[in-house]
Parts: sequence; structure tokens; C-alpha cells
Amino acid sequence: MQKKLYNIKMRSAQGGNHKKGGQHISGAERIVPEEDIFSTVSSLLKRSLTHSKGKADFINISLEEIKREEIIYLSSLPITTLEVRNYKEGRAGAIQCLHTAGLSLPQARAILNLLAEAPSLRGAMLIDIHTLKRLEPDLQRGVRATGMDWAPEIYPRLEAFLEKEGLNNIHVREALALASKVARAPGIVAEICWSDDPEYTAGYVASPSLGYMRLTHLKPAGVAKGGRIFCFDPCQANLQQCLHWLEEQITVINEIGPCKGIFSLNNYFGENKYGVNR
Repeated sequence: MQKKLYNIKMRSAQGGNHKKGGQHISGAERIVPEEDIFSTVSSLLKRSLTHSKGKADFINISLEEIKREEIIYLSSLPITTLEVRNYKEGRAGAIQCLHTAGLSLPQARAILNLLAEAPSLRGAMLIDIHTLKRLEPDLQRGVRATGMDWAPEIYPRLEAFLEKEGLNNIHVREALALASKVARAPGIVAEICWSDDPEYTAGYVASPSLGYMRLTHLKPAGVAKGGRIFCFDPCQANLQQCLHWLEEQITVINEIGPCKGIFSLNNYFGENKYGVNR
């Protein structure tokens, strides 16, 4: 008999509830068997109370049983690391990644500028790549990709794999799980993200064709502002199909994709193709 699985979601803020203006501190979710509920909740509570952005005074944790027949299983995206000297070079590389994923260079530059200038949101911006308009039903909240995690049984193998590549940290594990789900959403051609953790400067661009492209710097150190954009092509899919996949479809990663290596921008894209001001 298969064990029951539960989806545990946590979000926390400082200064009260998010809906009442509290500053977002942390958010996370896990899909775990029943025997791991208590340890997982304890870990999420600790994360909220000891975060580098501050100590949360509002913490919401929800628990829901998942029906196994509703789960779609995925493999994780292939990982490529692009080493850059600073966030300006990283953002130039991100533009080239978005362009390689199918956006025009003007679209790619506009998407990156939207993320750089955006206010802090609990969710992601969902952008029509043709009009550059936001498509989320709630523009104050953004759209939240939820209902994803690694299969519990592959966690030891996942950590060993990432440890070998020097990537075994919570940022990469969670971002890779999310990006692997988002890349399979109907109409999504790319995603770009950098963290709101002031101590973490890396970010990524992900797409079905590129995989998970991790750039070592996408924002300056010490900046507690991050965000993500999902790039949507309405010519490829219906918006409601996309929203349903992102917000409601449960996905579990039960296969680990390959690691393609570490490259400089020159080595990966070729000399003078990414527009870095030297």
C-alpha cells in the first residue's frame, strides 16, 4: 500500500499578514509522507524565524492530503552554470539566455527591465511576450506556482548529485523544482528569477529548450529585493490552461536531469554575442 502524501505550504511576513501590508520574509512548500509532517513543519517554522531578511511575526502553514492519481511526475531540467564577474555581466547573460529561449532581443531586454524595476510581489509576474502586459488576475499578488516538490525517495540521491556539482543548497533545490514545473506549463517560453535573499546573488533563466541556466550573479549583494517573471506566449496556449497548471496541478520530480557543466559567457555564447560593456 502506498503511503499518503501531504502538501505543506508556508508563508511568513514581518509586520503582520501579507494582505495587511506585512513585508514578505519567506515562502516554501513540501510534498511529504505522513511520517515526515512534524519534522517538515518544524523546519519551515525555523526558516521563518531565523531568515536573513528578519524574524517573521506572521506565519501561515497549511496542510492538505494529495490524491496520488492527481500527481504528474516530471524529470528536472538540465542544469548549466554560467559564471559571471558581477550582476551587470549576469544580466547581459540573462538577456542572451532569454533570446536563445525564443524571445527577440528587444523583448528580452524589456522583460529583464520589468523585473529589475518591479515592486516586491508574493508571486510572479506573468507577462505576454508580445504586448509586455501583465496577465495575472491579481496584480498585487502576482501568480504563484505551487504544488511541486521532489519525490521523497530521491532526496538522498538529489543531495549527493548537487553536492558533487557544488550546488547543494536550499535555493537551488527549490528553484530547480519550481523551474522544472513552470517550464512545462502551457504557453510558457521562459522564466527569469533572482532571489530576495540579501545574501544570495545568483539567479536563473529557465526554458523547455535551455533547461535551468544558473547565473552566479544577477543582483548586487545586500539587496533584499527579488522576483520572477513567467514569459507567456498566447499564440501557443490558452491563459486559463497556463494558470491551472501553475497554481493547481500537482507535480512531483522523480527523475534527476543532467548537469551540463560550468561555462563563462564567452565559452557558452561566443565572443561579443551578449552585449557586456567592458
